[in-house]
Amino acid sequence: MQVPLYILVPLVLLAALALAERVLLPAVRVVLRRRLRTFVERLNVRLAFKLQPFKLTRKRTVEEMLVHDPEVAQAAADYRAEHGLSWDEVTDLVRAYAREIVPRFNAYFYYRGAHWFARRVARAFYRVRVSFLDRRALAAIDPDSSVVFVMNHRSNFDYILVSYLVSRHAAVSYAVGEWARIWPLDTLIRRLGAYFVRRNTSDPLYRKVLERFVQLSTDSGVTQGIFPEGRLTRDGRLGEARLGLLSYVLRRFDASGRRDLVFIPVGINYDRVLEDRTHALLVEGRLERASLAHTAALTVRWFGKYLWLLVRGRFMRFGWACVNFGAPVSMKGYLRTRGRDLRALSPEEYRDEVERLGKYLMGEVARAVPVTPVALTARALLLAGGGAPVAALAEAVAEQLDELHGRGVARSLNVSGAAAIAAAGVRMLSLRRVVRRDRDEVTVEDGERTLLEYYANSIAHLFPAPQNDVSAPLYSAS
Repeated sequence: MQVPLYILVPLVLLAALALAERVLLPAVRVVLRRRLRTFVERLNVRLAFKLQPFKLTRKRTVEEMLVHDPEVAQAAADYRAEHGLSWDEVTDLVRAYAREIVPRFNAYFYYRGAHWFARRVARAFYRVRVSFLDRRALAAIDPDSSVVFVMNHRSNFDYILVSYLVSRHAAVSYAVGEWARIWPLDTLIRRLGAYFVRRNTSDPLYRKVLERFVQLSTDSGVTQGIFPEGRLTRDGRLGEARLGLLSYVLRRFDASGRRDLVFIPVGINYDRVLEDRTHALLVEGRLERASLAHTAALTVRWFGKYLWLLVRGRFMRFGWACVNFGAPVSMKGYLRTRGRDLRALSPEEYRDEVERLGKYLMGEVARAVPVTPVALTARALLLAGGGAPVAALAEAVAEQLDELHGRGVARSLNVSGAAAIAAAGVRMLSLRRVVRRDRDEVTVEDGERTLLEYYANSIAHLFPAPQNDVSAPLYSAS
């Protein structure tokens, strides 16, 4: 009996698919998982803060943990009663929220691909400088602690820069805003272990799912990174802390438990922020919030421009990108000093305690913000009324450095001498056409004062009032 070709071909294809699904794919998965376990074991030998099992747990498993979590279940019951939904509808909603939040971390991708990419990109765009304000305290952190890096948010480049610098010690999970939820960026970010957060939602069910995910991660010892400001600074100044994620992290902390909770303040600053002109236009009111398509088009055009400069050999790096790591804050030690037990506080007392800690951590972040040549030069120019001789700028930079040194502010630059720092700042600002240099005189270009204020404001908090305000000239170069 002969089998027609139009029947034979589908049968062969179905048999091949069945063989692959039942035999080949399971065998491949076993081999890949074995190699991944070996890779993680070798990686954990050199990492200060090891990859925890929870971080490596399959995405679907963590989603099910959230769906069946008792607190989430109670919040779902309340939500169902309030909105008149069926159990299937509210369960589907919880699953959708969990699917949106939970990342899909891949250790191979993080350390074999993303780390290489972040290192190359960071070094290609900037002269990277990192310093530790308290190395002994950092080295003394218990490896089993839950570590949270608390950072100021200057640029979307922060994710790349800090990931590159911290990857030698830990794999950091970030809370990322909705701006990154576009394909294929969202897939890449999830593979890096980041989780998405709806910043301004008031949905109690969503917030409960997010809260429980953050708490499960913290309780399991996953290293995390938080930007308390919640968004990029518009005028260059440090913003006030939004306490939502911090409150989630602290709510389940047990000071008598085995695992400590340690916050590490991180200060970030750049000689050039990639989004600076957009922020300046927003501050001046000359730009409204752009659409996603418009933003994507600008980004592609920007990268195309600098790629063309790179091909022609005319690309110049954007100056310094500096990161300072401050002294760690142990929650066990902090609460012992305060004589407090978070679990025994009333809701009002707990809120006050979180707000107090948030202000303290933001103060530590502010102290750790690095001082860059462009920031010092911009501040000196603004204080001089918008123009000054080169020699006078160098003197003004020297005065600022002496003042910062007297106040115990750590320097993160290895540039020797105020004259060299002022020259580097003038050169970067001249390349951007923010200032104009005519022989020995430096003046601010028309319409560029807002951009100059943006950079000066990044270190304004390091100087005592009233000299921390550069929105108006305080003295003239004459």
